[in-house]
Amino acid sequence: MNKITIGKKEFNVEERSINHYDLDFYEDNPRIYSILQSGDNPRTQQEIEDILTTMEHVKQLRLSIEQNGGIIDPIIIIEREEKLIVLEGNSRLAAYRILAKKDPFKWTNIKCLRIDSSITDDDIFTLLGQYHLIGRKDWSVFEQAAYLYRQQKSSNIDIDILAKKVGLKKGEVEQSIKVYKFMLENNDLRPDRWSYYDEYLKNQGIKTYRKTNAEIDDTFVSLVKDDKIKQAIDVRNVLGPIAKSTNNKTAKRLMNEIIRKETTIYDAYDRFDSTGSTGGAYSKLNKFKETIADNEFVKKILSEESVNQGKLTLELKKIKTEIEKILKKIRS
Repeated sequence: MNKITIGKKEFNVEERSINHYDLDFYEDNPRIYSILQSGDNPRTQQEIEDILTTMEHVKQLRLSIEQNGGIIDPIIIIEREEKLIVLEGNSRLAAYRILAKKDPFKWTNIKCLRIDSSITDDDIFTLLGQYHLIGRKDWSVFEQAAYLYRQQKSSNIDIDILAKKVGLKKGEVEQSIKVYKFMLENNDLRPDRWSYYDEYLKNQGIKTYRKTNAEIDDTFVSLVKDDKIKQAIDVRNVLGPIAKSTNNKTAKRLMNEIIRKETTIYDAYDRFDSTGSTGGAYSKLNKFKETIADNEFVKKILSEESVNQGKLTLELKKIKTEIEKILKKIRS
């Protein structure tokens, strides 16, 4: 009988080879939990499998498993309510399901470590934290935050104790939980929007402004959901400077216009920038970026005669060199 260490505890594990169709996905796994939350109705095990097997990381994992002739690390399972549940290795199980469709005989059994059923939910949390929060960290920041939020809520554990259990800094755990809770309260649990809300809640200028006008929250959520903010960094570099400067009459008026959706954050920033209240560098770079990324502008370059294209290519190389010089100075 082998043993596995979780936190400071040891649990017996039995190594076995089990038909993968006898296994169930673990619904509290953050990746699967996000799938369960994405629909109006409860998801079946088959629906979870159907969604997981379309994910890119599972497809890559399938290739790796196929090349290796099987999994290297056994998945970890537990028996609960007469079901064999995969605590660790749900993506590997999904990859096996893909392989089995092509060759069901070869890909019937999967290597497992069956853990002692005496393991508690708290121990399971620690186990998964060891693998995904401080180990290989293959969960997205959204998935990590969802897991931390649910653990903190279900156990009512202090943040500092929770942080120590998962090996993260207290501030990181606090921010993760705060952002996930904000997304949950505003009915927006799309993982790809995580960075927008993260930037919003950690920006000091916006944080101060929210204390004076709570309406900004509803407006911001609406802008994110409607894809009115091009990229997450614009929350910091475009909205942030205006919110930070609301002791300035122009900035205060522009923030009110943003809240009423009378202007975009980009038009508001340009107007604020024109007053000389910002350094102006970001605005100029943003306009330059929009110019060279514009499809019509690119088509115009490509349609030039060969003699002119040579000149344009030279200018683009010069621009690239200057940009690299600036980036090198920033990094140093």
